[in-house]
Amino acid sequence: MKKLVEDLRQIEELIIRCMKCGTCQAHCPLYQKDFFEGAVARGKISLLESIYDGKIDDIENTLKYIDYCILCGRCETNCPSGVKTVEIFLKGKAILREIKDLPVYQKILLKILLGKPELLSRFAPLFHMGFKLGTKKVKDDIYKPIFKGIGERFTKGIKKRFFTGEYGGENRAENEKMKVIFYPGCAINMIYFEWGEKIVKLLNKLGVTVIVPEVNYCCGIPAATMGKQDMMKELLEKNYEYFEKYNTDYVITACPTCNHSLADLGESIGLKVPDKKFMDILIFLDKVLDIRLSDITDKKASLHIPCHYDKDFLDDMRVYVSNISSNFVVLENQNCCGFGGTFNLKNYNKSLAFSVDKAKEVKNRDIEIMFTPCPGCAINLMDGLIHLDANCKVLHPVEVIYRVVVEDVSEDQAKKN
Repeated sequence: MKKLVEDLRQIEELIIRCMKCGTCQAHCPLYQKDFFEGAVARGKISLLESIYDGKIDDIENTLKYIDYCILCGRCETNCPSGVKTVEIFLKGKAILREIKDLPVYQKILLKILLGKPELLSRFAPLFHMGFKLGTKKVKDDIYKPIFKGIGERFTKGIKKRFFTGEYGGENRAENEKMKVIFYPGCAINMIYFEWGEKIVKLLNKLGVTVIVPEVNYCCGIPAATMGKQDMMKELLEKNYEYFEKYNTDYVITACPTCNHSLADLGESIGLKVPDKKFMDILIFLDKVLDIRLSDITDKKASLHIPCHYDKDFLDDMRVYVSNISSNFVVLENQNCCGFGGTFNLKNYNKSLAFSVDKAKEVKNRDIEIMFTPCPGCAINLMDGLIHLDANCKVLHPVEVIYRVVVEDVSEDQAKKN
């Protein structure tokens, strides 16, 4: 306990900025569901304070409450005192895990899933097929995405590709104007293969040569959320080392959480972040390549905004996506989708409740396309829509932009489809 208190004192400077004003209550998605003070940022911070003040020594229960967090960052974004809540929770959890470590099976699983990317990529076809089967109804059962259909895939043989296996390396544009690195992240590498493929082909069409890592090392967020910040540091260092090899100005991402980890969290744990601009693909299309398309579809469409999307470009992104549909509506429910990566695995029913809430509005308003630029959000939104049998597709905006720019489908043809 003495060492634990000393370690927690290292983040005291971050913690004491919290004035316990309660603003976080109004923005915490979990508090809005539970009305439980332990779910709120100030409640978690009070627990950490109580440990280094010697008032409590129940590490296991403290970990449970700090772990009960989607890490959406809404408390941090709206905090009037500028408290870095995400950094506090991740560092606090890592310190507590030195005393109360993960169960052995979780440590082994984490080491295999994140520490052996080449091995994990071999199983990408199973994740991909499981997700495809999971987004369909079979008889009267609703299959949860990702984890179903694995046995069936084994019987057919593992033949389907994974993204870095096919696009790893330099994908040259015929009329090259510039080069960028595209970091796919785990979800695109294993599940949303089509997102990555269309991003590469779209950028190539626009004169951008795309460099894709031959091996996809995770951005480290899953490890950090489980209290293994040392593993996150190791993974980020491998990614940064790869980025530094190429003389490019931009690292393009298609996952706001990956972008947040690569661009922001690396620095918070003491790493030297490469001198490159980490930019979401939609922002890159809009701000750098000046690609804007209007009224590609006349289907009723809406947009779910990921929690970790770059706040500096949030309004521009809303406008950019809303212009894609001539029949665009704004969701009244602007809450978090509830996915939260490992939060979904550990608290599935709670996570599902958020996506079902959004799905209710989608179904009641007959929305046909739900756009989102985040694979994690796409997974959870689709899960909620399936549970309510809503007739709506979840798409990345790039998927419709690709049809017009690369497949040379006219906007009238695109509208018909």
